[in-house]
Amino acid sequence: MVPAYSGKILLVEDDRATLLLLSTRLIKEGYSVLTAANGEEGWAVAERERPGLVISDMLLPRMDGISLCRKIKEHPDLAATRVILATAVFKQAMFRAEARMSGADEFVEKPFDMDVILSRVRALVGDPVA
Repeated sequence: MVPAYSGKILLVEDDRATLLLLSTRLIKEGYSVLTAANGEEGWAVAERERPGLVISDMLLPRMDGISLCRKIKEHPDLAATRVILATAVFKQAMFRAEARMSGADEFVEKPFDMDVILSRVRALVGDPVA
């Protein structure tokens, strides 16, 4: 059983509509959400805020999601951070394998099925603390 989650979720997504949809739903569910519009910004927020979970698009400007995931997993203070990589483009098995090799904990395809995303968030970090 996953303990209740008291930290933050960082969403790294360059599509504003997707970012708004996902952040709104996670906030409605009770999670604390941080956002970033590109990989470099996502890295800066991750270093500063130390989120418990990062949900990142794979195809991002300035630093792709795979590189962001690797940096997070290689950083001593962030290595335990859970990472979900998402993509609408890279759906073949080789990209799933690359996501896993980068240290990603989960891989999801877009368009998002919100029930699937929420179940994976809960599996990785538990329910938000009320």
